Amino acid sequence: MRDNLNILFVDDHPLDVMIEEFELKREGLVFVSRTATNEPELMQALMEFRPDVVLCDYNMPGLSGLHAMQCSRRLRPATPVLMVSGAIAEYTAIECLNRGATDYLLKSNLRRLGPAVRRAVADVLHRQQLEDRIERLTYYDTVTGLPNLASIDQFFGHCVERARVQNCRLALAAFDLDKFRYVDEGIGRQLADQALKDISASLQSISPNPGCVARVGADQFLMVLSDIGTDLQIRPLIDRLLEVIAGPRRLAGRDLRVTASAGVALYPRDGANFETLLCHATAALHEAKDTRPGSFLFYRDDISSRNKKRRQLESDLRHAVESNELCLYYQPQFDIAGGQVCGVEALARWFRVEGKSIAPSVFIPLAERIHLIGALGTWALRNACTTMASWSGDATSAPLCVNVSVHQICAGFTPVIAAALESSGLSPGRLELEITESALLENSGAALKCLRDWKRLGVRLAVDDFGTGYSNLSYLSRLPLDRLKIDRSLIQGLSQDSRVAAVVRTVASLGRELGFTVLAEGVETTDQLRLVKDLGCDQAQGFLLMPPVAAAEARAVLEGRWAAFAQGRQLADVREARRDGLH
Repeated sequence: MRDNLNILFVDDHPLDVMIEEFELKREGLVFVSRTATNEPELMQALMEFRPDVVLCDYNMPGLSGLHAMQCSRRLRPATPVLMVSGAIAEYTAIECLNRGATDYLLKSNLRRLGPAVRRAVADVLHRQQLEDRIERLTYYDTVTGLPNLASIDQFFGHCVERARVQNCRLALAAFDLDKFRYVDEGIGRQLADQALKDISASLQSISPNPGCVARVGADQFLMVLSDIGTDLQIRPLIDRLLEVIAGPRRLAGRDLRVTASAGVALYPRDGANFETLLCHATAALHEAKDTRPGSFLFYRDDISSRNKKRRQLESDLRHAVESNELCLYYQPQFDIAGGQVCGVEALARWFRVEGKSIAPSVFIPLAERIHLIGALGTWALRNACTTMASWSGDATSAPLCVNVSVHQICAGFTPVIAAALESSGLSPGRLELEITESALLENSGAALKCLRDWKRLGVRLAVDDFGTGYSNLSYLSRLPLDRLKIDRSLIQGLSQDSRVAAVVRTVASLGRELGFTVLAEGVETTDQLRLVKDLGCDQAQGFLLMPPVAAAEARAVLEGRWAAFAQGRQLADVREARRDGLH
């Protein structure tokens, strides 16, 4: 209840008004009052006095109570109207309530007047609070308090109208936090929300206008820039915004770094309305994320065509996963000293209906971006385990290696592994799960817990693409690993740079000290094979030894125990023929 109410009496009997005021004061209400005895006075009071509640007589000369209530409803629809009448007829009360009166009281019994006014005003206040909350939920983000998409749409409309009058340009900038999902999973929702609040506050602190920053997705923001000049004048501001987002943050004693990518569309050059500019800014954003994460691009016409192709590819990939259009190839791994097959890696391949293949370097990141990697990874694990369990002879001793995406480093993937092993009948000791070094570094806390959970299932663990990041050796020593796989980029540089050879030698030595087997990936020449052997690697994998092949051919290799060195020269000739997107 407000401390001071405005109460409008619509009554032509001053004595009745005095009695009603006395009853209200006796009830403890504090108010300012005004009286209207005819329609002109009523209309003026409604517009100027702005009453919180109207107490209206039912029957007055020249002004009926029902008409007075209609006037109040028309000018101030939220203001409650209480009919205070001398008439006792029940049909009169029913008619007033049906017409919109909040309550009906008799002048002969005003003991209910104070409580009725309190209740009516409290109901209005409660309704206003609910409406304010609904509006807040409709137009503002609940985590950061920033305007949401609906709100920034309206704001942009006002900016466009002003830009038309002033004949100036606007920019709509779309920001996306790079790999923020990993941050969310790694530090937990509460700290991730705090990070979003911190980033939002930083953006607001350097935004040119209040209300021009909005959060429009889990990790997406929009900013409206008005009265801008040339592209060159916009560039420093966007660079500054990206720097602010990427700045070091410390939350709950933990250091956190988040980068962002951005796309910018200009009004009127790139579009005349919010929807078009948002589409174009988002297209430029995706182009920036694909080409150079952490940067930004201005929209160009050719970006739209590439974005259209990207969306079509996304749709095709969804269909491919749902219709089992993907298949698994298998690449054998060899022991360098003895030449025996020591494992086989399952690799997803996408051959389209028309015969064209899509490279894994294209569709795997795409699956991660559109959140299909979970379904794709589960499919690959189950199928690989089932296939491997069906092989016989010497093939039953070779471990199966399956790649795990960073998105699968979560508690929910542990039962998926267990289910794949149980349904296929594959021995847990024959399954090796490969996690990239970058995935471990980006999500170290969650990764360590998951690896320990997976290890309890009895599976083997390997770090893939090792040597491309900046590993914390103390952290590495705590991981329950069985194998290190040296990244192919290092193997390719062995013969050109002696420093690369030093890195490979160090990794091989480190692996042995920690009790890990060390495998060299991407071995494509006999010179590379000789070098990785001399540098201390235990195993090798690559096109020189055997390219990824269909399941039947891989089975023949494993069951026949083909030697790497005996087949090396022959398979090197096959290598070039098989390089069309299968690497």
